[in-house]
Amino acid sequence: MSGIKLSPKYGVNPTIPVCFWCGKEKNEIALMGHVGDGRKHEDFEMPMHAIINYEPCEECAKAMASGFTVMESTETPNWVTNKEIQSGVYPTGKWVVLKHEAAHRIFTGLDDSADKAFLDASVFDKMFGDIREVS
Repeated sequence: MSGIKLSPKYGVNPTIPVCFWCGKEKNEIALMGHVGDGRKHEDFEMPMHAIINYEPCEECAKAMASGFTVMESTETPNWVTNKEIQSGVYPTGKWVVLKHEAAHRIFTGLDDSADKAFLDASVFDKMFGDIREVS
């Protein structure tokens, strides 16, 4: 069993997680405990709402599972995040879901088992424009 290192000032230091992909509250409470920068061992209070990971909320996960998900990303930290989702991939939060048939027509040589892809921000913008919400 893993433990939580309590904050001397804020105790369990709770926050309500927010979905990175849609910006809505998740139906969860995260107990963050001691949060610091690792250098000065400072103790930060978590805000009431925070994006703590890239795990989609139930609604986004359901939408993403309905087809082939294309997510906009950059190769370096960007205007949204400085945390990688995987090595050398920094998501921006923009995404679309395509029918698998359409994805195979657009992206030649796509593995049949693939269900998502990251696309450079400049290419994503040319293909999909300024996506603002999931439909």
